[in-house]
Amino acid sequence: MTPQIRVIHASEAARAHALIREALPCLIITEEHLRWRLSHPLPGARDVRLVAVDGDTVVGHVLSRLQTAHDGTRTGRSLFVAVAEPYRGGGLPRRLLEASDARLVSEGATVLRAVSGQDGSTSFHRAAEELGYEPEGEAEVLGLDLGTLPDRVPAPEGFELLALSALADPRPVFELDRAADADEPGESSVAFMPYEEWLDAVWNNPLTDLDISMVMLHQGAPVSFSAYSSDRATRVGSAMTGTAREYRGRGLATRTKVAALHAARDRGATHAFTLNHVDNGPMLAINRRLGYTTFGVELTLVRKPG
Repeated sequence: MTPQIRVIHASEAARAHALIREALPCLIITEEHLRWRLSHPLPGARDVRLVAVDGDTVVGHVLSRLQTAHDGTRTGRSLFVAVAEPYRGGGLPRRLLEASDARLVSEGATVLRAVSGQDGSTSFHRAAEELGYEPEGEAEVLGLDLGTLPDRVPAPEGFELLALSALADPRPVFELDRAADADEPGESSVAFMPYEEWLDAVWNNPLTDLDISMVMLHQGAPVSFSAYSSDRATRVGSAMTGTAREYRGRGLATRTKVAALHAARDRGATHAFTLNHVDNGPMLAINRRLGYTTFGVELTLVRKPG
């Protein structure tokens, strides 16, 4: 039977999560988060999760996202493509991308992007190229065995390290996150979300682990932070690390990351993952020093409809 592609049903969250977890082992995602995201759309985006089902089995998944840039340009993205291993060579990756593209174009997308990688195969990458996509950007998928984690590095004199959960007011972290995001390499034409939306989408996201995420304070103000997502079991993922411009070059990001990773290991985590754009030399250097090794490459491909 040919798998049917359609919008996900809420009752299929567990099966979709199991597929994504198997196909994208470096992606930190939980069933709770998947269900939460179905009822909490990302601010500024119109998300639809498409699944391919064969009988009662979910054998394919793609997140189809429409976003509007500063200039009004609508960009469509096909993300988190997961295909069960027996179906990767049978045309299903291409059908998933075609279904996502059709939905995005019908809603006005004038630029289409597809993210390929992590699943150990090249099937989706090939499907994107067959449909006219061309490479645009590249990021390294890195992993770290927390058993090899370097020792903690104390905060410099006059600075203080705290868990994000210890902060009474999240707004200074929001301001630091927004400033750091503006300096991130790669395509970033979408406006940073307002504070209230950030609270819901980031701070209160069930994947965000405020107990292990750390912030460096100087004179009571956040100047560097390292935020992590976790499955509350054995795996954590770097969500964002940033340092205020005037404090860069002092090793604060490294200290903050190491403190967060130690907090994760102390609670039972065994592996950490992160994703760095190949042009983000400073962060790649930090992660290499911490012992991260390359697990794979995530490619962003782009085309214009028609």
